[in-house]
Amino acid sequence: MRRYKTYINGEWFEGASGIVLRSVDPSNNKELGEIVQNSKEDVEYAIESASRSFYKTREWRDLDVQQRSDKLLKIADMIESEIDEIAKTESMDNGKPLREAQADVDDAVHCFRYYAGLIRTPSGQTYNVNSNFGNMHSYTVKEPVGVCALITPWNFPFLMSVWKIAPALAAGNSIIFKPSSETVLSALKLFEILDKCDLPKGTANLVIGSGSTVGNLLAESKKVDMITFTGSTSVGQGIMRAAAGNVKKIGLELGGKSPKSSLQTRISTRPLNG
Repeated sequence: MRRYKTYINGEWFEGASGIVLRSVDPSNNKELGEIVQNSKEDVEYAIESASRSFYKTREWRDLDVQQRSDKLLKIADMIESEIDEIAKTESMDNGKPLREAQADVDDAVHCFRYYAGLIRTPSGQTYNVNSNFGNMHSYTVKEPVGVCALITPWNFPFLMSVWKIAPALAAGNSIIFKPSSETVLSALKLFEILDKCDLPKGTANLVIGSGSTVGNLLAESKKVDMITFTGSTSVGQGIMRAAAGNVKKIGLELGGKSPKSSLQTRISTRPLNG
Protein backbone atom coordinates (compact mmCIF):
# COMPACT_ATOMS: atom_id res chain seq x y z
CA MET A 1 0.00 0.00 0.00
CA ARG A 2 1.31 3.40 -0.94
CA ARG A 3 2.21 5.84 1.83
CA TYR A 4 1.71 9.51 0.99
CA LYS A 5 3.66 12.36 2.53
CA THR A 6 2.58 15.95 2.91
CA TYR A 7 4.24 18.83 1.07
CA ILE A 8 6.00 21.65 2.90
CA ASN A 9 8.62 24.16 1.73
CA GLY A 10 8.97 22.59 -1.69
CA GLU A 11 9.61 19.06 -0.40
CA TRP A 12 7.62 15.92 0.35
CA PHE A 13 7.53 15.86 4.12
CA GLU A 14 7.35 12.79 6.36
CA GLY A 15 6.13 14.59 9.48
CA ALA A 16 6.76 13.82 13.10
CA SER A 17 3.36 12.91 14.53
CA GLY A 18 3.58 9.13 14.10
CA ILE A 19 -0.06 9.15 12.97
CA VAL A 20 -1.39 8.12 9.57
CA LEU A 21 -4.78 8.42 7.93
CA ARG A 22 -6.01 5.42 5.97
CA SER A 23 -8.03 6.32 2.92
CA VAL A 24 -10.79 3.79 2.17
CA ASP A 25 -12.86 3.31 -0.99
CA PRO A 26 -16.46 3.67 0.31
CA SER A 27 -17.80 1.36 -2.42
CA ASN A 28 -15.90 -1.71 -1.24
CA ASN A 29 -14.03 -0.74 1.96
CA LYS A 30 -10.66 -1.40 0.33
CA GLU A 31 -7.79 0.67 1.62
CA LEU A 32 -6.36 3.03 -0.98
CA GLY A 33 -3.35 4.34 0.88
CA GLU A 34 -1.88 5.77 4.06
CA ILE A 35 -1.38 9.50 4.46
CA VAL A 36 0.86 11.25 6.95
CA GLN A 37 -1.02 13.36 9.49
CA ASN A 38 0.80 16.51 10.51
CA SER A 39 1.71 17.52 14.04
CA LYS A 40 1.61 20.98 15.59
CA GLU A 41 5.31 21.35 14.82
CA ASP A 42 4.70 20.40 11.17
CA VAL A 43 1.97 23.03 10.81
CA GLU A 44 4.17 25.69 12.38
CA TYR A 45 6.92 24.73 9.93
CA ALA A 46 4.47 25.14 7.03
CA ILE A 47 3.37 28.55 8.32
CA GLU A 48 6.97 29.67 8.74
CA SER A 49 7.86 28.42 5.24
CA ALA A 50 4.94 30.27 3.66
CA SER A 51 5.74 33.43 5.62
CA ARG A 52 9.41 33.31 4.62
CA SER A 53 8.55 32.80 0.96
CA PHE A 54 6.19 35.78 0.93
CA TYR A 55 7.98 38.32 3.11
CA LYS A 56 11.66 37.42 2.69
CA THR A 57 12.52 35.53 -0.48
CA ARG A 58 9.51 37.03 -2.33
CA GLU A 59 10.15 34.97 -5.48
CA TRP A 60 6.52 34.20 -6.29
CA ARG A 61 4.94 37.53 -5.33
CA ASP A 62 7.60 39.48 -7.26
CA LEU A 63 7.46 37.25 -10.33
CA ASP A 64 6.48 39.09 -13.49
CA VAL A 65 2.73 38.65 -13.93
CA GLN A 66 3.21 37.16 -17.40
CA GLN A 67 5.52 34.47 -16.00
CA ARG A 68 3.15 33.76 -13.13
CA SER A 69 0.34 33.39 -15.65
CA ASP A 70 2.45 30.98 -17.70
CA LYS A 71 2.95 28.83 -14.57
CA LEU A 72 -0.80 28.68 -13.99
CA LEU A 73 -1.36 27.68 -17.61
CA LYS A 74 1.24 24.94 -17.24
CA ILE A 75 -0.57 23.64 -14.15
CA ALA A 76 -3.85 23.63 -16.11
CA ASP A 77 -2.24 21.70 -18.97
CA MET A 78 -0.81 19.11 -16.59
CA ILE A 79 -4.17 18.63 -14.88
CA GLU A 80 -5.82 18.22 -18.27
CA SER A 81 -3.28 15.58 -19.28
CA GLU A 82 -4.18 13.55 -16.17
CA ILE A 83 -7.96 14.06 -16.08
CA ASP A 84 -8.77 10.36 -16.20
CA GLU A 85 -6.33 9.40 -13.45
CA ILE A 86 -7.31 12.28 -11.16
CA ALA A 87 -11.02 11.60 -11.69
CA LYS A 88 -10.57 7.92 -10.92
CA THR A 89 -8.70 8.79 -7.72
CA GLU A 90 -11.44 11.27 -6.78
CA SER A 91 -14.19 8.75 -7.43
CA MET A 92 -12.58 6.01 -5.35
CA ASP A 93 -11.60 8.29 -2.47
CA ASN A 94 -14.81 10.35 -2.31
CA GLY A 95 -17.41 7.93 -3.62
CA LYS A 96 -18.93 10.20 -6.27
CA PRO A 97 -19.72 8.82 -9.76
CA LEU A 98 -16.78 8.81 -12.14
CA ARG A 99 -18.63 11.00 -14.66
CA GLU A 100 -19.14 13.70 -12.02
CA ALA A 101 -15.51 13.45 -10.94
CA GLN A 102 -14.39 13.94 -14.54
CA ALA A 103 -16.57 17.05 -14.82
CA ASP A 104 -15.03 18.41 -11.61
CA VAL A 105 -11.48 17.96 -12.88
CA ASP A 106 -12.37 19.52 -16.23
CA ASP A 107 -13.83 22.51 -14.36
CA ALA A 108 -10.58 22.78 -12.39
CA VAL A 109 -8.59 23.02 -15.64
CA HIS A 110 -10.70 25.97 -16.77
CA CYS A 111 -10.44 27.60 -13.36
CA PHE A 112 -6.64 27.75 -13.57
CA ARG A 113 -6.86 29.07 -17.14
CA TYR A 114 -9.39 31.70 -16.14
CA TYR A 115 -7.16 33.18 -13.43
CA ALA A 116 -4.10 32.88 -15.65
CA GLY A 117 -5.91 35.12 -18.14
CA LEU A 118 -7.40 37.45 -15.54
CA ILE A 119 -4.06 38.56 -14.13
CA ARG A 120 -2.85 39.47 -17.63
CA THR A 121 -5.72 41.94 -17.99
CA PRO A 122 -4.84 45.53 -16.98
CA SER A 123 -7.23 46.97 -14.42
CA GLY A 124 -7.41 49.84 -11.95
CA GLN A 125 -8.54 53.42 -11.58
CA THR A 126 -6.88 56.82 -11.66
CA TYR A 127 -8.51 60.10 -10.67
CA ASN A 128 -7.49 63.63 -9.83
CA VAL A 129 -7.43 64.78 -6.23
CA ASN A 130 -9.10 67.98 -4.97
CA SER A 131 -7.03 70.82 -6.43
CA ASN A 132 -6.55 72.33 -2.97
CA PHE A 133 -4.13 69.47 -2.27
CA GLY A 134 -1.96 70.45 -5.21
CA ASN A 135 -1.33 68.93 -8.62
CA MET A 136 -1.63 65.21 -7.85
CA HIS A 137 -3.79 62.22 -8.58
CA SER A 138 -4.74 58.96 -6.87
CA TYR A 139 -4.49 55.48 -8.32
CA THR A 140 -5.18 51.93 -7.20
CA VAL A 141 -2.54 49.25 -6.76
CA LYS A 142 -3.61 45.64 -6.32
CA GLU A 143 -1.32 43.61 -4.06
CA PRO A 144 -1.41 40.06 -2.68
CA VAL A 145 -2.74 39.59 0.83
CA GLY A 146 0.17 37.51 2.14
CA VAL A 147 0.04 34.04 3.69
CA CYS A 148 -3.34 32.43 2.96
CA ALA A 149 -4.66 29.33 4.72
CA LEU A 150 -7.24 27.45 2.65
CA ILE A 151 -9.54 24.77 4.14
CA THR A 152 -11.93 22.63 2.09
CA PRO A 153 -14.67 20.05 2.86
CA TRP A 154 -14.98 16.44 1.75
CA ASN A 155 -17.68 16.70 -0.93
CA PHE A 156 -15.79 18.40 -3.81
CA PRO A 157 -12.17 17.63 -2.91
CA PHE A 158 -10.35 18.44 -6.14
CA LEU A 159 -12.53 21.16 -7.61
CA MET A 160 -12.92 23.14 -4.39
CA SER A 161 -9.20 22.95 -3.71
CA VAL A 162 -8.60 24.55 -7.12
CA TRP A 163 -11.32 27.17 -6.50
CA LYS A 164 -9.28 28.33 -3.51
CA ILE A 165 -5.71 27.67 -4.68
CA ALA A 166 -5.85 29.07 -8.23
CA PRO A 167 -6.93 32.65 -7.36
CA ALA A 168 -4.65 32.76 -4.31
CA LEU A 169 -1.61 31.80 -6.37
CA ALA A 170 -2.64 34.02 -9.28
CA ALA A 171 -2.63 37.04 -6.98
CA GLY A 172 0.90 36.25 -5.76
CA ASN A 173 0.09 34.88 -2.32
CA SER A 174 1.82 32.04 -0.51
CA ILE A 175 -0.59 29.32 0.59
CA ILE A 176 -1.10 26.62 3.18
CA PHE A 177 -3.79 24.20 2.05
CA LYS A 178 -5.67 21.83 4.37
CA PRO A 179 -8.09 19.41 2.71
CA SER A 180 -10.69 17.43 4.60
CA SER A 181 -8.93 14.49 6.23
CA GLU A 182 -11.68 12.26 4.78
CA THR A 183 -10.76 12.97 1.14
CA VAL A 184 -7.08 13.70 0.68
CA LEU A 185 -5.87 11.72 -2.33
CA SER A 186 -6.88 14.08 -5.14
CA ALA A 187 -5.32 17.02 -3.26
CA LEU A 188 -2.10 15.04 -3.16
CA LYS A 189 -2.35 14.58 -6.94
CA LEU A 190 -2.71 18.34 -7.32
CA PHE A 191 0.39 18.99 -5.22
CA GLU A 192 2.34 16.44 -7.24
CA ILE A 193 1.55 18.64 -10.24
CA LEU A 194 2.48 21.84 -8.38
CA ASP A 195 5.77 20.20 -7.42
CA LYS A 196 6.55 19.37 -11.05
CA CYS A 197 5.90 23.01 -12.00
CA ASP A 198 8.81 24.15 -9.78
CA LEU A 199 7.05 26.80 -7.73
CA PRO A 200 9.45 28.66 -5.42
CA LYS A 201 9.98 26.95 -2.06
CA GLY A 202 7.31 27.75 0.49
CA THR A 203 4.85 29.11 -2.06
CA ALA A 204 2.45 26.16 -1.81
CA ASN A 205 2.25 23.97 1.28
CA LEU A 206 -0.03 21.03 2.08
CA VAL A 207 -0.91 20.06 5.66
CA ILE A 208 -3.19 17.21 6.67
CA GLY A 209 -5.07 16.60 9.89
CA SER A 210 -8.23 17.35 11.81
CA GLY A 211 -9.81 20.76 11.89
CA SER A 212 -9.66 20.83 15.68
CA THR A 213 -5.86 20.70 15.58
CA VAL A 214 -4.49 21.73 12.19
CA GLY A 215 -7.35 24.06 11.33
CA ASN A 216 -7.24 25.83 14.69
CA LEU A 217 -3.50 26.39 14.43
CA LEU A 218 -3.94 28.04 11.04
CA ALA A 219 -6.81 30.21 12.27
CA GLU A 220 -4.94 31.33 15.38
CA SER A 221 -1.53 31.97 13.84
CA LYS A 222 -0.50 35.61 13.70
CA LYS A 223 1.65 34.78 10.66
CA VAL A 224 -1.39 33.79 8.61
CA ASP A 225 -2.88 36.88 6.94
CA MET A 226 -6.06 35.35 5.54
CA ILE A 227 -8.04 32.16 6.02
CA THR A 228 -10.83 30.72 3.88
CA PHE A 229 -13.08 27.88 4.94
CA THR A 230 -16.00 26.00 3.45
CA GLY A 231 -18.04 23.91 5.88
CA SER A 232 -20.34 24.10 8.87
CA THR A 233 -21.55 27.31 10.46
CA SER A 234 -20.34 26.32 13.92
CA VAL A 235 -16.79 25.70 12.70
CA GLY A 236 -16.88 28.95 10.75
CA GLN A 237 -17.84 30.81 13.92
CA GLY A 238 -14.84 29.28 15.67
CA ILE A 239 -12.56 30.37 12.84
CA MET A 240 -13.90 33.92 13.10
CA ARG A 241 -13.13 34.01 16.81
CA ALA A 242 -9.62 32.60 16.32
CA ALA A 243 -8.91 34.92 13.39
CA ALA A 244 -9.64 37.95 15.56
CA GLY A 245 -6.23 37.45 17.22
CA ASN A 246 -4.48 39.32 14.44
CA VAL A 247 -7.61 40.63 12.66
CA LYS A 248 -6.84 38.44 9.67
CA LYS A 249 -9.01 38.54 6.58
CA ILE A 250 -11.52 35.70 6.37
CA GLY A 251 -13.63 34.13 3.65
CA LEU A 252 -16.37 31.76 4.81
CA GLU A 253 -18.86 29.63 2.87
CA LEU A 254 -21.07 28.10 5.54
CA GLY A 255 -24.27 26.20 6.17
CA GLY A 256 -24.37 23.70 3.33
CA LYS A 257 -27.34 21.32 3.12
CA SER A 258 -25.39 18.17 2.20
CA PRO A 259 -25.80 15.18 4.53
CA LYS A 260 -23.04 14.28 6.93
CA SER A 261 -20.27 12.26 5.33
CA SER A 262 -20.41 8.49 5.65
CA LEU A 263 -16.88 8.05 4.33
CA GLN A 264 -14.66 5.68 6.19
CA THR A 265 -11.24 7.22 6.51
CA ARG A 266 -9.59 5.65 9.52
CA ILE A 267 -6.91 7.02 11.82
CA SER A 268 -4.05 4.84 13.03
CA THR A 269 -1.59 5.85 15.72
CA ARG A 270 1.07 3.34 14.85
CA PRO A 271 4.55 4.70 14.00
CA LEU A 272 5.18 5.61 10.37
CA ASN A 273 8.02 3.13 10.07
CA GLY A 274 5.99 0.33 11.55
